[in-house]
Amino acid sequence: MRLFWFILYSLILYPLFFILIILLIPFNRKIRDGFIGRLKTRKKLADFKNNTSFSEIYWFHVSSHGEFQQIQSIIEEIKRDKNKGVIVSFFSPSGFNNVHNENIDCKIYLPFDDLLSVYRSLKIVQPSKLIFASYDVWPNIVFICQLLNIKTMLISLRIHSNSFKLSLMGRSLYKSTYQSINQIFTVSTKDLSNLRKIINDKKFVAMGNPRFDVANNKSQGVDIKLSYDERIQKKLFLFASLWPEDHSILFPKIFDLLKDDESSKIVLVPHELSDSITNYYVDQIEKNNLSYKIIDAYMDLRNIEQNIIIVNTVGILYKLYWQAYIAYVGGGFSKNGIHNIMEPAVAGNPVIFGPNHSNSNFLEARQLLNKSAAFEVSSSEELMHRFNRLLDRNFYLSASDASKSVIDNNLGSTKKLISKILDE
Repeated sequence: MRLFWFILYSLILYPLFFILIILLIPFNRKIRDGFIGRLKTRKKLADFKNNTSFSEIYWFHVSSHGEFQQIQSIIEEIKRDKNKGVIVSFFSPSGFNNVHNENIDCKIYLPFDDLLSVYRSLKIVQPSKLIFASYDVWPNIVFICQLLNIKTMLISLRIHSNSFKLSLMGRSLYKSTYQSINQIFTVSTKDLSNLRKIINDKKFVAMGNPRFDVANNKSQGVDIKLSYDERIQKKLFLFASLWPEDHSILFPKIFDLLKDDESSKIVLVPHELSDSITNYYVDQIEKNNLSYKIIDAYMDLRNIEQNIIIVNTVGILYKLYWQAYIAYVGGGFSKNGIHNIMEPAVAGNPVIFGPNHSNSNFLEARQLLNKSAAFEVSSSEELMHRFNRLLDRNFYLSASDASKSVIDNNLGSTKKLISKILDE
């Protein structure tokens, strides 16, 4: 069966996928950028190899920006040793273009997964290990690594109970690839149980989610951290990573939060910055005769007189959570699913989000919901009910403490994974 899938994939499935990519290049910029980027991969690897002298090289592969977050803390630890080099390959152009990290020594697109391209690329650098993050595993890369005696790992693997991988065809396909990977570490025991339905190997274990460590470490550099008492007093309601689908739920209902306390503030942070979104927010605010201020830099929001703040910059959201009373995280009413809920949880925010959290943030969402640290809403009425309930001091403190406890109970996977990666 293993040989069957190897032949089918190498001679039929991947060539068909490649042809489809070629056909779509004129019509899709992301596909075009990814294709052109892959044509440059071998040269970038050769330049990297010829101009560096690392004693060991670790190659990490991620699909996009979200998966990179799962390895960020691991890379930082590896790079404490300046003799170790780090390559990070991306499948998605959005990940390749938006990840800028000083600990990456060589950033590339994943090579085309045909045998020749993979062999030439891996032969150039001969990494000590190749580590896949989460789910984006390519069969021929695994095969060539085995051929070249390059150890492979798959970390932070999640397998949902309704995953295609657990279907009859999926189990057969993925078993042929997974059994060639040296080590696999799942996020949870449930993921491990599902993995063992595909391939039952006791060397595969649950190791937790390093994204908790990433979010926690990121918060260490925040200079304005309000105590719970300060947050209760100021009541800053933060609406983060908002999609257009969130707007119909939020407006104009959220302005009611300002009626009973003139010192309260609402902070609006769109998922994507644009003049049209900003103008939409301004229009909603002016219709309700409220004052507003647009900011384009991080600051102490307590010093702003206006009731509503529109954030017109990126990269500061994780800092703002430490000034917030409650955080609404957007995306839960869109097909994309909710955005990062670990960052507000690290800050001790009770978190509110929409019903779609079946993406990569599913597990964290379930943990927070089960501890009454987060609350799912499906309508404007539910949203306001949750906000009003959290105005109760004791209920708020209970939810805040629960948020922190979920984070604290999940720290430490980075250290455990590092020991496995560096273990020869």
